Amino acid sequence: MRAKRNEVSVVAADQTRGKGWYGRLGGERLSPIKVQKSRLPLMIFLLCLFMPFLREVGGLALTPTRLFLLATMLPFLYKLVSGQIGRFTWVDGFMLLHGLWVFVALIAVHGTERIPFAGITVVELVGGYFAGRVLVRDAEDYRWFLRFIFVVLLCLAPLVLIESLTGKLIIPDFFRGIFDTPTRDRSARGRMGMERVQMVFDHPILWGLFCVTMLANFVMLLHGRGVLRWFAAIFVLWLTMTSLSSGPLLACFLSLFLLAWNWIMKGRWKLLIILSIILYVGVDMASNRTPVTILISNLTFNSLSAWTRIAQFDAGMESVRNNPLFGIGFNEMPRPSWVNASIDNFWLVSAVRYGVIAVVSVMLAFISHLWLASRLTISNLDTNRLRIGHLIAFSTHFFVLATVHVWSAVGVFIMFYMGAGAWLYTSQLDIDPDMPDPEEEGPQQATSPYSRFVQTPNPGRGRPDLGGAARADALQTARGLSSSYSRGWNETQERLGLVRRRAAKQGPGRK
Repeated sequence: MRAKRNEVSVVAADQTRGKGWYGRLGGERLSPIKVQKSRLPLMIFLLCLFMPFLREVGGLALTPTRLFLLATMLPFLYKLVSGQIGRFTWVDGFMLLHGLWVFVALIAVHGTERIPFAGITVVELVGGYFAGRVLVRDAEDYRWFLRFIFVVLLCLAPLVLIESLTGKLIIPDFFRGIFDTPTRDRSARGRMGMERVQMVFDHPILWGLFCVTMLANFVMLLHGRGVLRWFAAIFVLWLTMTSLSSGPLLACFLSLFLLAWNWIMKGRWKLLIILSIILYVGVDMASNRTPVTILISNLTFNSLSAWTRIAQFDAGMESVRNNPLFGIGFNEMPRPSWVNASIDNFWLVSAVRYGVIAVVSVMLAFISHLWLASRLTISNLDTNRLRIGHLIAFSTHFFVLATVHVWSAVGVFIMFYMGAGAWLYTSQLDIDPDMPDPEEEGPQQATSPYSRFVQTPNPGRGRPDLGGAARADALQTARGLSSSYSRGWNETQERLGLVRRRAAKQGPGRK
């Protein structure tokens, strides 16, 4: 069934790719019927993220995002464990462990009367991952998700400009008489003569972190689009900077650095990892402070904020040492009287609230996702660019979450983003043509992934005959694949060359 759906999607993409402005956003046009049947749940989920509404029911604060996850978590979990959305991975296992441990830890700390509270917390932490895992299953889904966010950000741009100049929360204020909506946080005061933008989220940090996620993705999605690519990059940089938050700005710097490294060094990510480890060890040995402390103290807009964050970090680590198994839940963290209760570190907050096992499991999920997605050898250039953009943004998340905390809709989105990249290693992708083909190792018949014809081994020698009908069939196949996955005659020629090389190894093709 999955292969049949992919086949239909490719045909629909071939017929409309590149036509009009929507095609120039990095993919095919989609008919209304296809959107309704395939991507309506994804559209609803993404729209829920931008709805700043809240109603308290039975002591639980319910948002559109939470309602969506409550309605879909069990069906999505069933699809995951039953293998309907690809193989079960280490990432799935670690996320399930994380959710289970958070549930157990909160009951251990707060008692059985808080089971609904523990349940909604797990739904928000893990349900977003399940949504991404189920709703984004291939490259077309991932492109559609990015294009949809691009259009939403374009629609929000005028409101962002108004808020940065006036400080008014346009959308939350409009619905405040009907629902509970976010208000401006006391820490979200203006900087450098401008107001900090939080748009529909609870804090400017969340708005900035959401926007910067799109930077590397848009740059890689719009490869070869010229002016549109530059516009998207500058547009996202501007949106991120309107948050005036050090965490998202650090993520901007890291994303730009990794994009430059990919462009200049043609990848070579192992070299970058080795250099990063050497730098970390060197800083740790040369300084009387840890690299984490140096990072916290230098990446802030003022020295007072830096010292406050260091004090929060020290108090949080002391709390983890005192309560390593289940944490302290949502109780007050012991700290000096002059230090506020917030901790600007997602990893540390997880350890303080739910214990060491919770934070280790979610960190292993992040690391496993990076490992599984990065170790693939993908021959299709467009798909590989999507992979690079996804991993650059995800790597910045892993690093920047040590300097900020995420919650509410953006916390769900971070987990969704990890699940939305799982198709890279749970679905069928083009393999590297230089890798050994397992079908060539035995005498059985095999179907080339680049041809719809069954090929048989050739006992004879000499140059295969690619003239006449066989050549026309091979060219038609190569052109069909090129129209689905590539945007240039050069790649078509590469596909045709691959058909010739395979035919040379296996004998005369179909005549």
